[in-house]
Amino acid sequence: MAHTEAAYDSEYSPLVIAHRGASAVEPEHTFSSYDQAMEDGADYIEIDLRRTADGELIAMHDDTVDRTTNGKGLVEELTLKEIKALDTGKGQMVPTLKEILIRYGSEVQYYIETREDDKGKLVMERQVLQLLKQYAIPKDQVILQSFSKDSIRTLHELDPELTLVQLLKKKDVDQLNGKDLQEIRGTAIGVGIYAGILEESVVDLIQHHDLEIHAYYRGDEREWTEEMLHYEVDGIFSDDPAFLANMMEKKE
Repeated sequence: MAHTEAAYDSEYSPLVIAHRGASAVEPEHTFSSYDQAMEDGADYIEIDLRRTADGELIAMHDDTVDRTTNGKGLVEELTLKEIKALDTGKGQMVPTLKEILIRYGSEVQYYIETREDDKGKLVMERQVLQLLKQYAIPKDQVILQSFSKDSIRTLHELDPELTLVQLLKKKDVDQLNGKDLQEIRGTAIGVGIYAGILEESVVDLIQHHDLEIHAYYRGDEREWTEEMLHYEVDGIFSDDPAFLANMMEKKE
């Protein structure tokens, strides 16, 4: 398992997870974004998955292509060919998961987010695992995360050796207790929580139950990073890994 030792060592060093690549400086979820992230020393590149009308898995956060490309429409209603015709900025195209795995192979570590389709069905778990196996990506170089408890449970059932992280929404965090954390430990090594709702007591509670905590942002990285480093969270999603590296250096 890809367990970190961040908060348990005197030498605190959280995982640096490039959020959609180095998305603050390059178009998100593109090869230029992932390349920049690796150049900036990220430990993992994060990939959000969506499924096209013809069943291909692509790197895309939103359910539509409107925000990140020059096109419009729901990903689930567009074919891969239609999506490939779109420009994401700087002449970059939307990559498929297959293309990403072919390009980087076992040279990088992947942090992949699965999600249910627009009807709340699980549609990508087996496909993701099949692609990882097909391109011989070592299991200890992959973390899979999801807000969907069904997705995490299914991934765990398909392969109990997978490293999984359960993303939590604010309502889950507000009522988080030891029983919930024990249940999560049955399938996952940690939880992912928005930095803006994290308090030190929550971090302590989670880590006390031998779970890691990975903090993510909503475009407000510079507002919360110092606090996350102070709390010694185990992993940090960064839109700008070079900025995070600089902050970590200052803290030393």
